[in-house]
Amino acid sequence: MNDTLSQVEQRLLAPAELDPQALAGVLERIMATPGVDAAGLYFEHQLSESWALEDGLVKDGSFNLERGVGVRAQSGEKTGFAYSDDLLAAALNDAAKAARAISRQGQNLQCQAWKRQQPITSYY
Repeated sequence: MNDTLSQVEQRLLAPAELDPQALAGVLERIMATPGVDAAGLYFEHQLSESWALEDGLVKDGSFNLERGVGVRAQSGEKTGFAYSDDLLAAALNDAAKAARAISRQGQNLQCQAWKRQQPITSYY
């Protein structure tokens, strides 16, 4: 378990300048909102690479990195879900505010709270 947490901190949180205390703070702020009963954070980090060879020569290649965070806030039977396609403290906070607002409005909705401003050129 500690090894897994260490890997998450090194590969996912540290490059985004986040740590477990920052995540706990986001969850605490969501839960401090009147009417919010539950909250959760969902992280994505997926790296894919492919190469097409023809007669031993590279004919095509692609590299794709997807990372982001989803925030869920539940108020009674209503759930607000917001997500960001980037891992930054500001993006996480914006998604948390959006999820909180959606759940408090008494709706089941989702929205994109943050969109990556520039392509990612490195991943570690």
